[in-house]
Amino acid sequence: MTINYDPGEKWTEHYRGYRLRTNPDGDVWWQAYQGTDRLYLEPTPEGLVESLLELKRLGGRIRITEGNDVLTRAEEDDGYETYWIGTFDLDGELVPPEDPEFSVPVQPDGLAPGDFWPSVYDGAKYSFGPGVERIWWDNPQTHKRHPVRKSLSGDLVTTLSRYKPQGGSLRVTPWNDVLTLVDLDKLPSETRTEFESLPRVVKNLIALRRDRGGVQKLPIYAGKAETTPFAVDDPPSLTDPFDDGSGGVDSWLDSLGDTSQTDVENHTVGGSDADADPADEYDTDIPDDDPSEW
Repeated sequence: MTINYDPGEKWTEHYRGYRLRTNPDGDVWWQAYQGTDRLYLEPTPEGLVESLLELKRLGGRIRITEGNDVLTRAEEDDGYETYWIGTFDLDGELVPPEDPEFSVPVQPDGLAPGDFWPSVYDGAKYSFGPGVERIWWDNPQTHKRHPVRKSLSGDLVTTLSRYKPQGGSLRVTPWNDVLTLVDLDKLPSETRTEFESLPRVVKNLIALRRDRGGVQKLPIYAGKAETTPFAVDDPPSLTDPFDDGSGGVDSWLDSLGDTSQTDVENHTVGGSDADADPADEYDTDIPDDDPSEW
């Protein structure tokens, strides 16, 4: 939770979070992918809506970070600025207005790592590489990767590595649950039985992600993040000062390996393909398994 902002003050950190919408009537809802279907949050956080309407009289979209900070974006000059609205402990139920009996809890409990996630799949989006050795936030405006400063706990790393060995995306909820999307063949054999026990609304949302977003994956609970919110650093730049490590330039050059005779005519190294992609973990394709927009 962030305490160094006043309501309506510009937010200077990265913009992310669990997505909700509001209107001048005080309604708060979660909206299904590329559609008009709504699940209304009950009980309604009246104080939160009042703070938002002071900044945006027509309401609009808000996001709740993994640190419980409530953010919104508003048009200013030729672009948009992000503002801090306050803090909010998200809880309650998400209610389909046409059939309230099929409500789903915002915060499901009693889950073990690997269990299906029996609610809407949302939260602050981050990405990770193979082995969860690197975690970052993708800036949707610049498309640059901002590294997350802290690593995840050993249990979370084990779970994510098991289900997504090549890396991918994860979501962190405002109450610190970590979620991810996995392929059916990565799940245990009893998965089909467990799927049938999911709430009707959740099963239909999974189908919407498949039909409208092309995501052929299922949401699971991976564990709980120990420390939030996540802080990110600026992405590396080609104009940064060169860092040769503690051993000096000679040591750094030696780490590149032996040199080989170069063919003068085509400027290639003998016995290799100069156009081949480097076999480096940083060039590994990370699956785009969770599109941000639908």
